[in-house]
Amino acid sequence: MDTTVYLVRHAEAEGNVYRRCHGQYDSLLTPRGFQQLPYLAQRFAPVPLDAVYASDLYRARTTAGAIADAKGMGVSLRPVLREINMGVWEDKPWAELPRIDPEKYHEWQSAPWKCVVPGGESVMDAGARMFDGVRGLAQSHTGGSIAVVTHGSAIRGALCIALGLQPEQLGEVGWGDNTCVAKLRFQGGDVEPEYWNDASHLPEQLSTFASIGWTNHKGVPASPQIWFKPVDLGDGAERETLLRFARQKYESAYGSADGLQPEQYLADTRAMQDKCPRAVTFGMMDDIPAALVRMNVCDESRPDTGVVGSFVIDEPYRGCGLSQQVIGQAISVYRELGKDYLCAYVADHNERAKGFYHKFGFQQDGEYRNELGNHYRMVKRIKVDAPSEE
Repeated sequence: MDTTVYLVRHAEAEGNVYRRCHGQYDSLLTPRGFQQLPYLAQRFAPVPLDAVYASDLYRARTTAGAIADAKGMGVSLRPVLREINMGVWEDKPWAELPRIDPEKYHEWQSAPWKCVVPGGESVMDAGARMFDGVRGLAQSHTGGSIAVVTHGSAIRGALCIALGLQPEQLGEVGWGDNTCVAKLRFQGGDVEPEYWNDASHLPEQLSTFASIGWTNHKGVPASPQIWFKPVDLGDGAERETLLRFARQKYESAYGSADGLQPEQYLADTRAMQDKCPRAVTFGMMDDIPAALVRMNVCDESRPDTGVVGSFVIDEPYRGCGLSQQVIGQAISVYRELGKDYLCAYVADHNERAKGFYHKFGFQQDGEYRNELGNHYRMVKRIKVDAPSEE
């Protein structure tokens, strides 16, 4: 008897848009990811399912929950369904990798089926691991139908195996958009893929790939990407660049840089860096500082909350998709410091800044006043909860 398995990629998650290497690093869905979920649930509404399974990573189990909840079912978690383990690359910006590990990054780009990052596994190993788990689930539901929510690279490796392709043919499988579906039929030891990488249930405005753009016929999404370099306060040119960004921030927020006190600003920056070397970084477009991410790690007014000092994107690079990568850097730093929330103080008349934070899921949480005037306190939860007991 045939067993039908619907293999589903998770909804849009932080790594997809923050342009960071998230394999088994556990991260949240984006606002657009949550918007994708009802369309996925609607797709499965008429599909009979005996069970819904998912990787235990948040982005997969939350996506699976949308399918299961609509049917009054639960989700069974299986760590074997996790994404590829990216070892020492986990949570690093993709743009940083060719700088810190150029040979391995070149292999990842040119022959990903062979690439094993130190401490990690290859795409094919991840695909085989996940596919073995799926095969076992299919055997436990003989003659039935199940949905399995997992991850992009693991799905590519598994499809390569299911289609009988050689590892070097991995590129022929292509990438599937977030929430894409593959339909596999298992019979005994054989498997027949009916379709794969199908995200036809998503309207174009909710497609992750459509929002990021395309670079080639293989469907590999790309956007301008930055890496992050700690500001060197001992370098005069970098100090001046830092202060230039600071003036832009003050002019944008308050209409004038008159309130900026350069010496105090530099001293505060040094204190932040002393507490956390990643607290103040330039977002680098190749070798050019394109953005500033300055986090006030010295503010412990709320121990569970990380405070944004300032985000600034230089004028030539605005509108290029860098803002989400800037947010991603702040979240990365504060998660590492054990914070549950990220907050920013926005001048009450700065509608552009309020729109920026709302776009990335921040909510107003009170008001604050200092010598520069009234501010809104904008807060976003960044903690990734552990899965609840089944």
